[in-house]
Amino acid sequence: MLRRLLAVSACALCLGTGAAAAQRGAPPPASAQPRSGDTYLWHGELVSVDGASRTLTARVRVLSEAASDVGRFGVGDRVLLAWSGLDVHAGAVRRVTRYDAGQQILDFFALPVELASRDVQGEYMTVRVRIPEAAVAAVKGRKPGEWLTVTTRQRPKADADAIVAVGVYAKPPA
Repeated sequence: MLRRLLAVSACALCLGTGAAAAQRGAPPPASAQPRSGDTYLWHGELVSVDGASRTLTARVRVLSEAASDVGRFGVGDRVLLAWSGLDVHAGAVRRVTRYDAGQQILDFFALPVELASRDVQGEYMTVRVRIPEAAVAAVKGRKPGEWLTVTTRQRPKADADAIVAVGVYAKPPA
């Protein structure tokens, strides 16, 4: 009887502690959160690549609620894309805000870019990003309209090191 009473008390204590942590807004366990420095993947349609400036211009998918955000900015403006995403895969841009190089990026699926066009055509917007030297060579022979897979750092410290790699999009096996 005493053992049961102790076991029930211990369970109640554990449950109470978990509920209190949830009410305080405590973050989920570290194993449930992506680690800083991890990467995610997004896909884009190649518009152009400039080897001299190491920039990639691509069309990326944008959700309708974020499409209206694009019109608030001008061509060449630095913006921060917030992607919808799950695990390590970004789906479409869900928010576009002004980017300040001094700001700390908190969203795991965020990417600082230059707005290449104010026009949102269908579900796509056009952006420009700096890419590593090795990625320039990987993309240089590709034709506009081909799809690429871009590996990006989660919460990059600076926009210049946000992109890790660029490769040709490979359709997953059925």
